[in-house]
This record gives sequence, C-alpha cells and structure tokens, in this order.
Amino acid sequence: MPLAGNHGGASGQTYSHYRIMDEARKFIRANKDRPFFCYLPVTPPHGMFSIPDEDPAWRIYKDEPWPEPARRYAAMITMVDRQIGEVLELLKEVGVADNTLVIVCGDNGGNDYFRDKDHPRGFHGPNVDPKTGVAFRGKKGTVYEGGLRIPVIAYWPGRIPGGRVSDHLSYFPDFLPTFAELAGAKAPADVDGISMLPELLGEPDKQKQHEYLYWELGQQTAVRMGSWKAVRPRRAAAWQLYDLSRDVSEANDVSADHPDVLARMKGFAEAAHEPVREGDWGDRTLHEKDRRAKGGRANRRNRRRVTVNTLPKRDLIPRGDWKLVYVSSESTSNGKLAKNAFDGDPRTHWHTRFGAEIARHPHELIVDMGREREVRGFVYLARQDRGWNGALGKCEFFVGELLQQVRGAKDPTLAAEFAKVKKAQRVECKPTRGRYLRVRILTEVNGGPWASIAELGAIGK
Repeated sequence: MPLAGNHGGASGQTYSHYRIMDEARKFIRANKDRPFFCYLPVTPPHGMFSIPDEDPAWRIYKDEPWPEPARRYAAMITMVDRQIGEVLELLKEVGVADNTLVIVCGDNGGNDYFRDKDHPRGFHGPNVDPKTGVAFRGKKGTVYEGGLRIPVIAYWPGRIPGGRVSDHLSYFPDFLPTFAELAGAKAPADVDGISMLPELLGEPDKQKQHEYLYWELGQQTAVRMGSWKAVRPRRAAAWQLYDLSRDVSEANDVSADHPDVLARMKGFAEAAHEPVREGDWGDRTLHEKDRRAKGGRANRRNRRRVTVNTLPKRDLIPRGDWKLVYVSSESTSNGKLAKNAFDGDPRTHWHTRFGAEIARHPHELIVDMGREREVRGFVYLARQDRGWNGALGKCEFFVGELLQQVRGAKDPTLAAEFAKVKKAQRVECKPTRGRYLRVRILTEVNGGPWASIAELGAIGK
C-alpha cells in the first residue's frame, strides 16, 4: 500500500505500523456483531529499529545509557505491548472479550542484536534466561532452540485460566485445525497440524500429540520427538542428538550413546523431506517493489544487479517469422509461456507447468521457422534470473520439411547435453534442411522434472 511521502527505508511522513493498528481496530469494530478472524501481523521490532520520537514508549527509554538501536528496539516492543492492551480493551468495549480467543506469538527465535564484550548474546539477551543464565543455543535463522522457540500467549477470559503455563509441544500449523475446531469447521485433510484446543481449555488428557516435528532451513535440518532433538547443521555434516529435558542449551551431543533414537529420528527426516520446487508466482512486480522498499531509495540505487546474457548474432537464423506449433507444457499462471523462448527478450523465459500438477520429462517444443532453412546447429540460453529450475540438461533436436515428419521422428538431428551456465551455449550438427524444429528435453541440470528456456536459436541460413 503506497503511503504519501514514504519511499522505503526509515524515513517518511507516515509510520506504517500505526496504520496497521488503525486498520485492525476498524476491522474489529466493523465485525463485532458476527464471528470474525483478525490476523494482525505487526512488524516491529524488525529490520530497521525505528519509532517516532513522539511515541510514549520512546520517552521511556530515550535517556537510558544504552546504544541507541537497543533503546529503539526496547521502545518498539513496549509500543506493541501497549497496543495489544488497547486491542484487548477494544474487545471489552464492543462486548466480545469473553467470546474471543486472542493469541499473541513471535515468528522466530530471538536474534543476538547489539552484541558487545559485555553482552555476547545481544544487549537484551533474548535467548538467555535473566534469572538463571541458562541459554538457548543459536538464534534467529538457525534450527537450534534459539531459532525455533517462540513465546506464545493465549488469552480467553472465562475459558483459559490465567497464569497457567503449558509444556505442550506445538507449532504454527497447529493454529489452523485449532481455529477450525473452534468454528465448528473441518480442517483440510492434508495439513500436518493438530488442534491444541484441549490443551488451551485445560483438558490435557484429551490432547493429541505430535509423533515428531520437522524443520528445514537452507542446509539445516532438525527433528523433534518428545524431548529428543536431532540437528544436522549442514547437508554434509553428521547428525547431532540432544536430550532437551536435561540439556535445553544443546551443549552435549549424545548421538553416540543413543544410536537407536537417532536412527528413528533420521527416518522421520527422510520421510518428511520433499524436494524443493519453484513456486507458482503470479506477477512479481509488487513483490520486487516491496522487497526493495526496505532499504529505501539508496537500496534501489545500489542493489545487486543480475547480469543478463544474450544470444550471439553470428550465423543465427532470423526468428521474426517463427511461430509456436506445439508445446507439451507451459506455466500460464505467471506468464512463463513457450513463445518466450524465441521472443528476443532474454529477461523472459518459458517454463513448464509447476503448480499442483507438475509436468514431467520429456518436454517438447515444435516451432515453424516460416520457410525451409539450412540448419547447422542450435544456441540455447538458460533463464537469466538467479534461479536454475528447468535449466536444460540432455535434449534432442529434430529438423524436417514436414510437420508430421518432425513430430513423429525418433532419430534426432542432434543429441546434446548442456552445462549449468548462464551464458549462451552453442551446439553444431551436420547441415540439415527443414522448416520445422522440434526440441525434446530429457533432463534438467539439477535432476528436477522441469524445463525452461530464456532464448533458443538455430544456426544456419
């Protein structure tokens, strides 16, 4: 949402968080007379630690003898705390407090912000118990407890007793089936979450438990089974095993002492893992705009640029008359169409279908070159963004005078295998005359099921 006078970064006329809270209050007032679900993803404190000097929370910390970013960070948390209280008061004001479940939670473990020699785990020590000094290992961005454990508060007057602490092992996907049960609805069958409503209502005997929880983050993997925690910090690293009931700091790897436990948890990891596949993006314009806005105008000037390669023009058959005759699969939802493979713009590319139903090899394109040509080879350009999904591995080229001849041919004019590079790759064949060109893709460089081409050309005359 464009805000007048705001250009990204920490400057501007409007503090966006205030607008977010205003909209939440409007939503609650507008829906107070019917069931509603208010999702309120507050942004502070995150990224840029900025709060207006006029905010009451800043006045609490502005004179503390701390680094200014640490003071701003503390003020942002106090501001959000105040605003959560305002939301609770609003629920009372409109008469729905006793019929509304409020859940407040973090989104990831704490970071070691503002570290110095006196504060090695960050100035505010989010992963260190201030009373005992016991610390969680890791931080935001890791799969150790410091990255995974988050605070959660559930508030429901008359239904959830105040002051109670739960040790129930749960995670974000549990919210959907919990809310569905509250609403008398049925959660989708393919979700991994388990309703935690019995635990919330103080009925632990009725609460179902997870057999295990599983995480992947980059090359990191973790499995939780009861109090057992298995971690593989990198793909090539050995698995580690911790007993969190005795070692919440994950300091003592006991994998050698409990090989049977680790073997079971590695089995869970193998069963839970799914290969990464590219998402089904629509128009990326707004996404890229939002991503760049965080750094403001300076970030737009200095952001890393992607080098865009092109097809060499030497000996290339003109493609102005080329027309698509057939494509086995294309991703229409986000404009990754087959015609992009010869549109002359390396910034666009063809990609096979990768939504709910993934198209698999072999993938094919058939092109009418406009008239009979003498073809002596081909040039292929991989997609020119930072992705590799679909980049061609092994493929076959067929050239023929008649469409049916090319469509049914079994012996290729040329069989080739391309490397994982972004620059144009040239392969040559014996001179062959024909009007129709068929490309049959057999493999992808990463072993995935897709195919993609930024630009495809034919060498000849």
